[in-house]
Amino acid sequence: MWLLPVLYVCAAGADESGLHTLAVAAEVAAVAVPPQPAERHLFELPALDYVFRVEARCHSDWKPESLSLNVADTRVTRTAAELENGANQELELKVPSKQLAPIPMHDFCVIEPVPEGSAGKTETADSDFIARPGPGRMTVGAALSVQASLRCSLGDEQRMVYVSEPLDVALTCALPEMTGNATSR
Repeated sequence: MWLLPVLYVCAAGADESGLHTLAVAAEVAAVAVPPQPAERHLFELPALDYVFRVEARCHSDWKPESLSLNVADTRVTRTAAELENGANQELELKVPSKQLAPIPMHDFCVIEPVPEGSAGKTETADSDFIARPGPGRMTVGAALSVQASLRCSLGDEQRMVYVSEPLDVALTCALPEMTGNATSR
């Protein structure tokens, strides 16, 4: 398992009066991806786990009614009762892989067939593929985005604060252990 530094993306917003505020900070999702054949240039991402630190404040006598975070088609919502515990919230969101668009990549985490007759191609080799040299880690900026909203009320009056921010994904190439003569070159 690779340990990556925790990076945060932060967005802040206020309503038109500037009285209600919403700030969102997200850890960069880190995932291991399997090697792809050289001719394939789109990576299918696995499910992504995000942790958001949210500060949601309604001004003075205003009361928070709801807080919502959306990434792709995944949503987490907090009700007024859940927001009474304080302005700072930590929300977790798991975005399923089927909701993520493939990411175009070239020369990252690539495997190639071992050429016939090469020293790496033997009858006893466990793998007919070799890893192409290249970076083992990379961050894809703005791979998707988070949208957040805070609804505040005072009697019959309601105000909304919106924030939208791009989210990064840190990828690590998960090359299988190769034995025999089929190794990285």
